[in-house]
Amino acid sequence: MTSQIHEDKEVSSLGDVFTESSSTTPTTYDPLFKGSALFKGHRSEVMDATFIPGTRLLVTCSTDKSIRVWDFDTGKQVGEPLLGHDHGVCAVAASSNGRWIVSGAKNGGILVWEIATKKTLPVSFKGHEGSVWSIVFAPNGETFASASNDLTVCVWKRETGEIVLGGPLKLDNAAFSVSYSPDGTKLAAGTETHIFIWSAETGEKLLKIEQRAWRVAFTPDGLRLVSGNFKDIRISDATTGDIIKRFDAHTANSLFSLAIAPNGTKIATTSYDKTMRLFDLTTFELIGEPLEHPGAALGVAFSEDSQLIATGCFDNHVRSWTVPLSESERELQQQETISDLPSPDDGLPPRFGDVDTNFPLRPSNHGVPQRSTPRSRIRGLVNRLSFRRQSQQAHPSAARLHHLNKVAQFLQQHLAFRRSLPSLGQPPVINVTAGRGTERVISVSVPEGP
Repeated sequence: MTSQIHEDKEVSSLGDVFTESSSTTPTTYDPLFKGSALFKGHRSEVMDATFIPGTRLLVTCSTDKSIRVWDFDTGKQVGEPLLGHDHGVCAVAASSNGRWIVSGAKNGGILVWEIATKKTLPVSFKGHEGSVWSIVFAPNGETFASASNDLTVCVWKRETGEIVLGGPLKLDNAAFSVSYSPDGTKLAAGTETHIFIWSAETGEKLLKIEQRAWRVAFTPDGLRLVSGNFKDIRISDATTGDIIKRFDAHTANSLFSLAIAPNGTKIATTSYDKTMRLFDLTTFELIGEPLEHPGAALGVAFSEDSQLIATGCFDNHVRSWTVPLSESERELQQQETISDLPSPDDGLPPRFGDVDTNFPLRPSNHGVPQRSTPRSRIRGLVNRLSFRRQSQQAHPSAARLHHLNKVAQFLQQHLAFRRSLPSLGQPPVINVTAGRGTERVISVSVPEGP
């Protein structure tokens, strides 16, 4: 972690007129996270954030009773703040079609906004008697769910304001968070003592997990449930509730929110310990260092492409970063750059020993062509075979593994033999001739020494 003074962009809104200024602010950053920016406009802590699907627009809400829309590329606030709540706004969400925003406030008030007009629907959403801490659209955009500390979760029809599923879903404790499964068939909520999962179509309770959860969210494949509790993160089976993984994310009793990258590779968490932290959802390892904030880090959101992240802070500002690759993503990238090997039935690749027309070399990162030599080509194939063996699926065919093992063993033995020889000044001659069917016959001739 490094601390330095750098210039942040400040954006203020006066109606539709924008003025930009610069402020010198001490900021702690991690070099893995690039393009840090600061959006200023809210007058109180920023409680929640969400990106509008299909756009580069970020929506934030605050206890200053406002909702603001930001152009993520320019850092400018788009138009005037959206005003309509009588109390601080705690939660905000956008529909999957990018047409609607829904917001929930401390007094239980809920408003639905049409993004194109920035006007609220003339519909009353009456039902909650306490703060709305979390709100989320169903994937179809026709209904949305809200969680409140009045011990209820409500599912609403967007067009009419009607509470469906036979009325509020009653709980034994305050509800802090709510999440739909990606296919819209399940609804989960986190409370002081339990996680509940219902059928989103009937309201039938499917699962009750004895676990406190301040935040809860389904993974994009719908198979796992990620929950945050005090300082730790738990990954559970979304069908059985069994805990798959548990790890500490923050200091004691401090987690505020979490978000899962749409591509399912990362978890972002925010905390009263003044940090945002990013974790690999495959290895559960921390990615980079915690990103420090001047105050408690509150709302957090990923962009639709999972490449950007935004956080709201107790200091009234919004921060953004470019998301770095996780270690598992880097390994996947390396795997994708390796061309597929032939199947066992194809034998060794044709032209394997052809000096002039062997496997084309990929350009290096520096754009400098590398010279092809027989030894380098053999070593490259060995590496590819070894990598391929390590990255086989859980149940590869025995024939394929036998094929790869035999070829790699032969090449490795040849390289070991070559390393034991003195420099002869001439390269080995590798001949490949056709055998019967798809067989290939390989012969290696090493020039004799003087």
